[in-house]
Amino acid sequence: GTLFTCPERASSMSDEEKEALLSRSPPLWSNASVNNTSAAPLGPSINDAEGDRPFSPTSRAPIEYRPPDDTRGIAKGHASLYQRTRYYSKLAPANQSNLLVAPHHVVLPTQFYVLVKSEPGTQSSLVTILSIWNTMMGTSVLTISWAIGQAGFATGLVVVLLMAALTLYTCSLVLESGQGGKLNGEDVEFADVVRYYLGERWYYVAVLFSVLTLFGASIVYWVLMTGFLFNSVDYFHDPHAMPAPDLTNTTSPNATGINVTTTDDHSSTWHTFWTAKYAACYLVIIVFPLINFKSLTVFTKFNSLGVFSIAYILFFVLFNAAQPTDHVTPAGGWHMDGVANFKGGFAALSGVLCMSFFIHNGCLSIMRNQKNPQNNRRDLIIAYSLVCLTYLIVGVTFFVSFRGDKGDIQSNLLQNFVKGDTTFVYALVAQVFLLFQMITVYPLLQFIIRFQVMSTFFGKIWPGLGHVLGLNILITTMCVLVAMFYPQIGTIIRFSGAFCGLAYIFALPCLVKLELMRRKGECTTLTKAVHYGIIGIGFANCLGQFFV
Repeated sequence: GTLFTCPERASSMSDEEKEALLSRSPPLWSNASVNNTSAAPLGPSINDAEGDRPFSPTSRAPIEYRPPDDTRGIAKGHASLYQRTRYYSKLAPANQSNLLVAPHHVVLPTQFYVLVKSEPGTQSSLVTILSIWNTMMGTSVLTISWAIGQAGFATGLVVVLLMAALTLYTCSLVLESGQGGKLNGEDVEFADVVRYYLGERWYYVAVLFSVLTLFGASIVYWVLMTGFLFNSVDYFHDPHAMPAPDLTNTTSPNATGINVTTTDDHSSTWHTFWTAKYAACYLVIIVFPLINFKSLTVFTKFNSLGVFSIAYILFFVLFNAAQPTDHVTPAGGWHMDGVANFKGGFAALSGVLCMSFFIHNGCLSIMRNQKNPQNNRRDLIIAYSLVCLTYLIVGVTFFVSFRGDKGDIQSNLLQNFVKGDTTFVYALVAQVFLLFQMITVYPLLQFIIRFQVMSTFFGKIWPGLGHVLGLNILITTMCVLVAMFYPQIGTIIRFSGAFCGLAYIFALPCLVKLELMRRKGECTTLTKAVHYGIIGIGFANCLGQFFV
């Protein structure tokens, strides 16, 4: 023990002598962990008592803690331990950090705190790819055939491929700027990345457009659920009734996606109270209680149903395309005679595709759990390729097999089938299945909206039942009104996709990229031209929606 009171002797010792001396007292820890915790000391830096010289941890960092600035306030019994700690800090060569570890009887009890180690990601690349695919494959898959009909066949194929490439690039910018979901070691969403690079005002812009995107999706869900509910109940009430025109809709034939039927008694009580508009209201009884739960964990268990839904739609489209020409069905065979390859409504397709390829506000949440983060970019490319391929299979197959005028394809693919068609029952099964899936997914959409709105403006997810009820009543009322008076899902998807995509797909990722390059001193004129050009495409896409 007397050796440590002589700094001259300590500085003249060889490394072997130091190691032999310190081995007499076993160390308490050395980069060890127990139950996912590790011990680490407190205190930034100390001053050398001899001459009051600053002690620099960068030039001499032999152990994993640093003592307090001086001995004032240290208990009398701990003073000698404090001095020994200082001498241990001087024993290691400056170029070998953490060479010496203080034994347990030297360290002051006030110099410990517990650090919880973060668990590495456990999500494989396959799970990541399927998660992105499942998240992006939403209701817009039912609209692709209609949108291709608005653009023309050849133009539609080109627009799909270009939009897939463009949205993939901007999503990769989100992934790059957010460092795979862990910006500077912290779990972040893209809105947090926007705040870090662009400031607080742009953060609120990101949150606003994220909420608007989800709100648009909620409206589309409500319109689809209304149509599926009406058709399913109407069929089971009278499977043999023939379809009749929807006299309540003055915008376009059957654009509501609802097959209104008639019987011999038009004045029956059933058809008085079971109408398309009433179905939108009846849906409130089923769905509204579900969106007011404080925790919606139970609904996340049904998320995997999306995979089965898309798989069934793929089967349904291919099955119909293989139908013989003599069957009574709207699709079957190859019917491309006189089909226009170019139409002026291609903006409708680009607007729909903005929603179809939208994953920008959720990709960081999915990617941060990657087991091998170095594969993030590759997995994102594979996922986007699968999504694009799925859209092309569904959209192109139904488009080329549709027997009527391509302009008559409904914005909801399933609503092209009516009672009496050979394959109507298969379409009905899809509607019943999708109705159940959407009833379980819709509360999750409302939960995300609630989370973003409440945490932004109130600082907590659940500020009170009154706040939550008020928000949910407002959103539900808007959804019901749209489903009753303007149930055009194609128009809703393309407008919400174009306007929300302007911010989240085109503008924000490019602005963050430019700021990141500016901070690195690498922002060239070409870089600015390319990324401002992408933002210009987003503006043009928005304006184009008014000319379709």
